[in-house]
Amino acid sequence: MNFRFNKYERVAGLFVIIAFVGSLISLLSVAVKQGWFETKIEYTTVFENADGVHPGTLVQIAGLKAGSVDEVELTVDNKIFIRFYILAKFDDKIRKDSVTSLIRPFVIGERVLDISPGSQGVEKSVARTQIPSAESTDLMTMMSGKKMGSYLATMSEMMGNLKTLADALLSKDRTASLVEMFDRIDPLLKNLNSMSIEVIKLGKQANKDERLGAVLGELAITTKELNRIMPEVELQAPQMAKDMTTLVGNLAELTNQFKVFIPAMTAIAPELPRASRRAMEALDEAVVLMKAMEKSFLVRSNVQEVRDEESKRTPASK
Repeated sequence: MNFRFNKYERVAGLFVIIAFVGSLISLLSVAVKQGWFETKIEYTTVFENADGVHPGTLVQIAGLKAGSVDEVELTVDNKIFIRFYILAKFDDKIRKDSVTSLIRPFVIGERVLDISPGSQGVEKSVARTQIPSAESTDLMTMMSGKKMGSYLATMSEMMGNLKTLADALLSKDRTASLVEMFDRIDPLLKNLNSMSIEVIKLGKQANKDERLGAVLGELAITTKELNRIMPEVELQAPQMAKDMTTLVGNLAELTNQFKVFIPAMTAIAPELPRASRRAMEALDEAVVLMKAMEKSFLVRSNVQEVRDEESKRTPASK
């Protein structure tokens, strides 16, 4: 069968074809703009809290749309694991020092995953690696029900403490004590003022004729000299310590010997003068006896021979 279209049907068909082609071109344009046909690089990150993040959340770098979140999971240790991708043209910006954070581009609106561009001199991150995260707080997050609940609980506790303080101040005795404390502050301040004046006077006396400066100058010279001789002292210190140990040991031994010797000397001290005199008398008598024996005919010749030998003997060298 041959179908024949009239003029109106042909125009309608042409319009449908043009609309279909236009829609297809628009779809392709949107796909290109959305990066559906571009290479995607996958990365991961972990947050303690990720309110408002879900698959499809925008990923941006320096305010530019760079990718999207693929997966959000709660880990065993109650942390939020996020897997996301970025377009290949932004991959060179991901470095070892890049950091992820959750921010709101405006005061209100959905949060986005923001990645800070890395420094040029830092090594580039490898695909599928975990990028460090930094927790951030914005106005909407602070006003969320979870945060407001903790804030209100803290304020309630603070109001309870203020009530306790107010109840304590309602007591007449404590109020009187508080007033008395304020009354004592004025004399205390006067005493502090007087003390400050005295300290200033003392400082002026100490620095009179710039004596304090001279003392500090001499102290600096002494410190330099000590710094100069200390290395030599440190080198000699081990031998000095050994000598000191030996000296202390000898002193201890000498002290022990004196403990034995002194009582004995104390016991014979009264007899020492008489014993000394008797010893001198005995020596005199021995000398007389020896001279008398020398004059005897039995030993006279032997004595002369001994004297001759002693005169010929070479003295010992000193």
